[in-house]
Amino acid sequence: MNTFSTSHLVLLLISLFPYQIFCTDLSRLKGIDLITKACQQTKFRTLCIAALTSDIESKSTKDLQGLAKISLKIALSNASETHHYISELVSRTKDKHTQKCLHDCSKNYKQAAQQIEDSMKALNSKGYENVKTWVSGAMSNAESCQDGFHSKNGYKCPISMMNKFFSQLCSISLSITNLFD
Repeated sequence: MNTFSTSHLVLLLISLFPYQIFCTDLSRLKGIDLITKACQQTKFRTLCIAALTSDIESKSTKDLQGLAKISLKIALSNASETHHYISELVSRTKDKHTQKCLHDCSKNYKQAAQQIEDSMKALNSKGYENVKTWVSGAMSNAESCQDGFHSKNGYKCPISMMNKFFSQLCSISLSITNLFD
């Protein structure tokens, strides 16, 4: 999935959210209330609500543990999609510096996906500090990807928006995990 379609998906989810509230039964509102309350604690409230309600498991989630799991699953999916997209870019890129940076980004996102998987395992065992450590590491990997392009004048990262989106998803996961403190 490229940056353009990911952004459009988020905007679509955000625009459909009010419609979704009015078209659900009362038992569903309880889940939405939990999501809304948790998302109020994040820097990216609208994205948080849109992302969490887009997951089918959110319908049956009754606690923060479930929401944290969903947020990590969404971040993992995004990291995997970004890794795949980077692989496509590498094969189409001729510039040596850009290729090198994209190879580094590919490694970074592969590692970020592993860190999110480790976070999910830590969450299952209620190791919340480990969740925070792994998710923060995944965010750092996205930032490192960005930084590689800026090491040489005149280069811009072709996946800047994807890096930003991934970092926002990770920030949401961290905010929800912080609610366990």
